[in-house]
Amino acid sequence: MASRSSIPPEQHDDNGAQRPYAKAAVLAVLAFSLSACMTTPPPRTESLLVEVPDDFSSSGQSEAVASFEPSGWMEDFDDPLLSGLIEEALRYNLDLKVAAARLDAALASANAGKSEIWPSLNLSGNGSKSRRGSASGIQQTPTAETYGLTGRFSWEIDLWGKLRNGYRAELADQEAALADYRSARLSLAARTAKAWYAAIEADQQLELEKRILEALVESSRIVEENFASGIARALDVRLVRANLASSRSSLEQRRRSRDAAIRNLETILGRYPKNELELASELPGIRAEMPEGIPSELLLRRPDIVAAERRLAAAEQRKFEESKARLPSLDLNLSRGTSSSDLDEIFDFVEKRIWSQSLGVAQTLFQGGRLKANYQRARATYEQNVAAYSQTVLTAFREVENALSNQSSYREDYEYLRVAAEESIEAEKLAWSEYASGLTDITTVLDSVRRSITAQRSFIQVANQRIQSRIDLYLALGGGFEA
Repeated sequence: MASRSSIPPEQHDDNGAQRPYAKAAVLAVLAFSLSACMTTPPPRTESLLVEVPDDFSSSGQSEAVASFEPSGWMEDFDDPLLSGLIEEALRYNLDLKVAAARLDAALASANAGKSEIWPSLNLSGNGSKSRRGSASGIQQTPTAETYGLTGRFSWEIDLWGKLRNGYRAELADQEAALADYRSARLSLAARTAKAWYAAIEADQQLELEKRILEALVESSRIVEENFASGIARALDVRLVRANLASSRSSLEQRRRSRDAAIRNLETILGRYPKNELELASELPGIRAEMPEGIPSELLLRRPDIVAAERRLAAAEQRKFEESKARLPSLDLNLSRGTSSSDLDEIFDFVEKRIWSQSLGVAQTLFQGGRLKANYQRARATYEQNVAAYSQTVLTAFREVENALSNQSSYREDYEYLRVAAEESIEAEKLAWSEYASGLTDITTVLDSVRRSITAQRSFIQVANQRIQSRIDLYLALGGGFEA
């Protein structure tokens, strides 16, 4: 006949003492399974308050449209230096480092917030000594010592999915933060390219002013000699001198503008603004045809639109979370530990064990309207994000339509000003030739000089504006400004 002592200790009357650990393990696995199955909220594009057309109205090519390839936009510019500049900016720009740190903070905050779905497990130890007097007040009781080690498991069981809604909102917030960072990179790359070409334009304007000044110096010498010979009038001399002084002043203005443009670019690149960056001598041409896409692709490609949509998804999940906060909650608490008067026995989980378990249900009856107000606030925030998302999409469509429309306009403007610059240069040469022959007066000559200068300046300016407009189009289409 077997004795009770032959039964393993864990099968004694302490079966109940083993159940808390087993239950805690099962519930922990269940919590992990629930969280592992959690996915980010689905897209909320159906919440848009604006119509998404099939084609952009300003594209001008409704058929046989080449798809937009955002990753190859830099190949459209015949500029081998641009890629290296953008890579340098993406690596060293301090504003982007701020954005990266902001992303890290947002991801850490979201990770901290999603911990609500997990059970909590705590381990604590305690020790105490006490002694008190007897009832007579003459003698004292022996010193009592108590030592313990306790593990506690607590979990709010997510019956209604409230915590899961909060977790999904955190996931959407993470995606929004990542889209914001991508938007910052996109903006920085475009800003680098625009600053690069703005600096080249400023340098070309400076070089043009130098050529103009050299020509005016030579012309002034001729007029001064003619005046000394009695051929030219004093009025001719004074008008030429005035133009010469204005040109020198303009040269200094152009030099300041060029230096400021270079320093601005150096700052974007994360360099000290020493005004030492070497510039290309010419603005590049645009080799590719006008890039296009379809509006539905824009909703998935532009990071600012993605961020706005993800914030809307997060706001919707928080609205659900606040709605379910008014339902009863179910909390499970388990503890297991030891208690002993001897410190050496606190790890005796068989003889000195203690344990407890509880399951509680709670229903809020009155909080002065706090839960209702929280839900109303979450619902209003959701409606706010619906409008903000729709406005972001509408603004994106406006930017694309403007940029598409500007492409053909700048292309034609570029050709017109090219002809105007060429003809004005030839007209200026002809005016000086006629003046030397006495066929025209100095006023006509100086007017032709002014027209030539204006036309050449405008041509350089529109050449840069054409490039800037193409960059704006890539930016509006969500182009991948990656090195």
